[in-house]
Amino acid sequence: MPEVCVCYTSDVGYLFPSFVSALQARRNSSRALTDILLIGIDIDPATQKIFFRLCEQNDIVFLCYAAGDIEHAPAMLARLFLDDLLPSPYERFLYVDGDTQIRGDLDRLLKQPLAEGTFGAVTDPMSFAVGDDDPAARSFLEHFSAFGFSDDDAKQYFNSGVLYADRAGWGRIGREAWEKFGLFQSKTRYPDQDVLNLVGRDHRLSMSFAWNFPIFFRNIGLDPIIAPCIYHFMSSPKPWDADLPPWDVTASSPYDEITGTFPELASYRKRMSSGRWLRYALQQRYKRWLEKREWSGERVQRILAYEQNADIKSGFKTGG
Repeated sequence: MPEVCVCYTSDVGYLFPSFVSALQARRNSSRALTDILLIGIDIDPATQKIFFRLCEQNDIVFLCYAAGDIEHAPAMLARLFLDDLLPSPYERFLYVDGDTQIRGDLDRLLKQPLAEGTFGAVTDPMSFAVGDDDPAARSFLEHFSAFGFSDDDAKQYFNSGVLYADRAGWGRIGREAWEKFGLFQSKTRYPDQDVLNLVGRDHRLSMSFAWNFPIFFRNIGLDPIIAPCIYHFMSSPKPWDADLPPWDVTASSPYDEITGTFPELASYRKRMSSGRWLRYALQQRYKRWLEKREWSGERVQRILAYEQNADIKSGFKTGG
């Protein structure tokens, strides 16, 4: 049995896109090297039956747990409990959010060793705005300050959507983060991410954006430079909702293909109404203009400098 796995955690609302990403992960990794696990939280029996069958057909391990198995935490916090949820043989894991697409070889990352107690994660995009004087940057800094983060801490704030972790160390980090959630829940804007940053900063290795590429980076021309393997659709709308900038039909077509191949999954794909589509189309055009204005120039240079100095690069040479 492999020593490393790629895993997803989801409630019923995100099972469909998580399954699509898991299929892509299976196609882009070696079976001898890694297993792909889809972990459902509080899934009804009928849905369990469908996903058990489809996962088995596609060499994906489908596991189900009750809400009580994660201490009735919100499903987005299930990643904090991965040491408890994963089968015993795995020593490392690559956790991936369900609103992602895998478009490149994962083996290169999964072969990368990790020091005991460490994990890899990308710096969150909003950290690159720290020190700037615009409404978004001020909002980010206000959020960071609520947790007592200094400006230097804020610049190291990481995104929890993709985590490459030493399992033994994650058990401790996850437990401490869950305890922090009980103390800071009312202050969290990004619940799992905020509490993980409170306890995990000293154990985190910076990771290339090739392994967690925010889709809006396409608006500032970074995709051909970074050559992403994992695309992360971080905000609404999502590509299974509709074809909208900054992605195109190549982003939404995988969901069309899967519902065409497995029509029993159609009811698990939520599509937006025409009215919402029009509203989001206008919103996305504005966001595209705004992001090009705010993220070009100095912020792009900060991102490129980060890429150059990341501990885990896309070529997997360690920094320092």
